Amino acid sequence: MWKKLAIFLLVLLVAAIGVVVYLFTQVTALPDWYTELSHEDAPAAAESPGGALQWAPATEGSKKKELRNFHRRAANKNADVKAVIKASNATYEDGQLEAGVVADLRKVPVDKLDKSQQSLFERARSAFPSLTDRDVYIGVEDPSPVFKDGRLEVGPSARLKVGNLTYSLDAAAEKLGTTLAKLRAELNQQFRELGVAAPTG
Repeated sequence: MWKKLAIFLLVLLVAAIGVVVYLFTQVTALPDWYTELSHEDAPAAAESPGGALQWAPATEGSKKKELRNFHRRAANKNADVKAVIKASNATYEDGQLEAGVVADLRKVPVDKLDKSQQSLFERARSAFPSLTDRDVYIGVEDPSPVFKDGRLEVGPSARLKVGNLTYSLDAAAEKLGTTLAKLRAELNQQFRELGVAAPTG
């Protein structure tokens, strides 16, 4: 009897380890575009004469639009952005947006954040402890983004993406110990600061 119990517990342990390993690999997965866009000489979004970042066709003749390394303009003005964000990409097709960055969270200057940002970062570190010692993809998948006066805002169905895992904004806000309204405001602010505007044309 005890042998059967030991075998059963061993199977459970192996299954539990398998789930943990699977979740770890999913949450730390980096997007396909990262290899290309992480190089110093990788292409970056051009600016229009008015200063807005220019969306471009992902491939020649494609309806899919892309904003490559949109963080670069902000990185040129802010050494902290340059240190933390290694690559960024946004795509827009058939009304759907995905925008995100690969960041090295070890380099986040926590002492330079305001109190609410410090609190959010500490909650993120607690909620996703494996993410603060490696490069990680953090993005937004949005089937119905909102465009206001050329600005981009997250829509009602937006989801937060960490690695290959996605969370509703409600679930992400709960996991981070903040409100949905505050998380939305933070995401919208990050879009503005990093130069992600509404696609045109």
